[in-house]
Amino acid sequence: MRKPVFIGLAFLILAALLRYWIAPFSERLPAHYANEVKLIEEDKFRDSPTGEWQASTLNAQRVDQTITNSGQTAIIEGALHVYHVSGEVNFEVTSLYGVDRRTRLNLAGYGDVNRTGQYLFPPHVKRIEYPIWDPMFVGLRQAAFERIEKIEGLKVYVFSFSGSGMDESAGYSYLPDVPEHYLAHTDGQGTIWVEPLSGIMVDYLDNGISYFVIPSTGARLADFNQWEERYTS
Repeated sequence: MRKPVFIGLAFLILAALLRYWIAPFSERLPAHYANEVKLIEEDKFRDSPTGEWQASTLNAQRVDQTITNSGQTAIIEGALHVYHVSGEVNFEVTSLYGVDRRTRLNLAGYGDVNRTGQYLFPPHVKRIEYPIWDPMFVGLRQAAFERIEKIEGLKVYVFSFSGSGMDESAGYSYLPDVPEHYLAHTDGQGTIWVEPLSGIMVDYLDNGISYFVIPSTGARLADFNQWEERYTS
């Protein structure tokens, strides 16, 4: 007569293990996580406040590579490279991020800058606003849930994001007067399509403007880079 009770108890214990131990462990970012995202960019650029604008089609590449990990924390080298077909650099920056492998949050004190927000979307994405700080921009931006869509039968959550006044001087340091005479700031916005169960990005679109800033006053001097880029693979 007691057997059904023991069976029920066993199922409860198994369910608890799946919910609180096995599932979270299986959803952790892999210990040797690495990923590459490729984009195509339509760009209008000049290298000085009074220079002549040039239109180009550029290639962009985001590369994530885990350098080391310890338990729940991964140190990830995140890089963004934007370059002409010839190989000439348009924008390039590499940084270190400390990332919680379970939540995908940036961890203060572990990267080369004290960052907040998500490095990647977490598993079981919610229909809320997420702060994001990843290699796509050198700064924090806010991603707000907008709607649900289907892509080839796959349900995805669509988020719009924006950020302004981000100091991207490091990425433009090859320019003759950056950062010696000018800083390079960026305003950007875009859309991210995310598979909600895994948190994996399935599509991406952004656009923005970078502009020269006078360091002593913070005044905006002149735009020098305008772009729109789209995920390709």
